[in-house]
Amino acid sequence: MRTVAMLLVMMLISPVAAAITDEQNQRFDLEINGEEIIPTYSRAVQTAFDRVENLEQYSQEQLEQTNEWLVVTQVPMNKHSWTIPSPKHVEQAPILNGAYIWYFEEPLEAIPLMKEALSLGQIESFSPLILKQQQIRDNPDDPEFSSQWHLENTGQTGGVSGEDINATDVWDDYRGNGVIISIVDDGLDHSHPDLADNYDPSYSYDWCDDDSDPSPSSWNGHGTAVAGVAAAVGNNSLYVSGAAWEATIAGSTLIACWAGDATEAEALSFEKDDIDIYTNSWGPSDDGQTLQAPGPLTLAVFESDAYLGREGLGNTITWAAGNGLTGDDNSNYDGYANSRFTIAVTAITHYGEQSYYAEPGANILVAAHSNGDGEGITTTDINGTGGYNSSGNLTHDFGGTSSATPLAAGVIALMYDANEDLTWRDVQEILVQSSRMNDPSDSSWNINGAGHDVSHKYGFGAVDAGAAVALAENWV
Repeated sequence: MRTVAMLLVMMLISPVAAAITDEQNQRFDLEINGEEIIPTYSRAVQTAFDRVENLEQYSQEQLEQTNEWLVVTQVPMNKHSWTIPSPKHVEQAPILNGAYIWYFEEPLEAIPLMKEALSLGQIESFSPLILKQQQIRDNPDDPEFSSQWHLENTGQTGGVSGEDINATDVWDDYRGNGVIISIVDDGLDHSHPDLADNYDPSYSYDWCDDDSDPSPSSWNGHGTAVAGVAAAVGNNSLYVSGAAWEATIAGSTLIACWAGDATEAEALSFEKDDIDIYTNSWGPSDDGQTLQAPGPLTLAVFESDAYLGREGLGNTITWAAGNGLTGDDNSNYDGYANSRFTIAVTAITHYGEQSYYAEPGANILVAAHSNGDGEGITTTDINGTGGYNSSGNLTHDFGGTSSATPLAAGVIALMYDANEDLTWRDVQEILVQSSRMNDPSDSSWNINGAGHDVSHKYGFGAVDAGAAVALAENWV
């Protein structure tokens, strides 16, 4: 009788036991088939993964506060909850196949589970998406044009006459029409009367507030000033002119908040088929101690922008070389400005000499004019009491490589206006061949293996819109 009872009990509980076993098999014994994913990425991206995977480099506080983790896995997205870590939320990461963002409410508890999933082959890589607060670097009829010595230097600030970007004759034929410049910065006051007519909301986004309006807070005037240098509306009897004063301006609010690798990647690839130039006047701290590289997603975006952006012609990405010379900083320390996919721009004064803050570096491609000898850059400021000038819509004191970089971006927009078929590499080559040797007696100049004059202070020299556009017109 006892035996019969035991058999009945076993028959009743066996389906339950089988169900539990099946669930465990589904959750913990996922079959991973096919080749590993990470080896399919570029060598630079693989190296970036190697770098960010080392958890020992992060503080306990950073790991405690990082809810989002970058994970590479072959497991289909709809089965990620079956893996050992069982993330609370999952989304596809930008740009890279097989890369996902996993969200955990208690990341420290998830770390050992991700390590176990890694050991069992459920995932190939995991790394925290640490949030970073990047640092800013800082003949039309427009009434303030005469103050814009960087566009036409007549010696009005005591500098050398003609020490400017040589654009006034170019404007007879090219003013940046049809070229889109994305201002990746701390916001853009697109209501400004000298920016509004060039602004296009369809290419703009606020990555900090997750909405389509990049309008800045009253204290974030940097991006508005950058936009004016590149492409303030010209010949409208208002305020100032940009270098490419008929170019389209887009605003991408990124550095007004703490942002991680995924957010940077999204901002730098947003609408990449239509946007021509992403200009960036920001980067890691210029303290001379910080070595910082882009994360794997941003590195992958750099590559994708170059090879796939603008329908295969490639996007141009300009980057401020940095303002840390007084702290012995070097632009080579900045992995954003040091990428071969970006154009690092340094700053020179109204004399054509190195600005006192402008970092040197082997990565610098060109120099462009900015402050540095008591003279500032006149450009747009947030309307009203916000921004740099609490009593108007202009600032006369903008500067840094923050100002030099959009100035170079404006020159590139003129090149694109002259020849829309230029590739990203064409742009770099034209700048190399057309830039002018400034400060020619400086000892930093050398002749490289290709026969070009080059300097770690100035790259290949000061951008020259006239020479660059002349080459671009017939470039094949």
